[in-house]
Amino acid sequence: MKRLTTALLFVNLAAALTGNQVLDRVRAATNASDRQATATMTITDKGNRVQTRTLSTVMKGDDKLMMTFKSPADLRGVTFLTTSSANMWIYLPAQGRVRRISGSAVDQGFGGSDFSFREISNLSFADNSASQPAESTSFAGSPAWVFTVKDKDGVASRIWVEEARSVPLRVERLGSDGKPTKRIEFADFASRGESWIPVDIKIFDLNRGSRTELKLDSLKLNTGVKDNYFTEANMKKGA
Repeated sequence: MKRLTTALLFVNLAAALTGNQVLDRVRAATNASDRQATATMTITDKGNRVQTRTLSTVMKGDDKLMMTFKSPADLRGVTFLTTSSANMWIYLPAQGRVRRISGSAVDQGFGGSDFSFREISNLSFADNSASQPAESTSFAGSPAWVFTVKDKDGVASRIWVEEARSVPLRVERLGSDGKPTKRIEFADFASRGESWIPVDIKIFDLNRGSRTELKLDSLKLNTGVKDNYFTEANMKKGA
């Protein structure tokens, strides 16, 4: 009886958490001062035609991110940089210039993928908030929380978080009618010290019927990346 009472108390406490409290747990569970990785991006369109890209990525904290395409040849050297949700740039070697990404362009596809610039820059949920209570649910047979978050522009998403590790499992981007337009799934988490990092991220465009998988081929954490790494000069180097 005592064990049952304790279990019920735990469930009640879990259910009483706000979305923001769960987001704090997610950030703590996936935290790293910096991350460096190579990645393979696989894009599959509605007709099952496949395109592949390779990238290098460097991230510091929750908001500084630089991603550079290594292949195919027509994208080699194209580099995306963000230092906050309001500051995004892209370097196009063919034009020899860095262009700021703003307005409606933040929702355009990143490198021809199903990820928008907005989505690729906010995979750590740094730009999200959620004050409503998180609901207890089950995801793939495991206890989870589910709640709605909004970014700084008021764009809403529904997120599922595993209770045991406090890692994100699924995000659904919601349209103005409240219906999901995209689904992002996080899987194959790698444990690095006290951090859990998703090695496999898939996004599905529910309107277009296409999907993109971003899979990390290598991963290094806490290597001492400096703030001054994230510069226009390094973008042009294909850093």
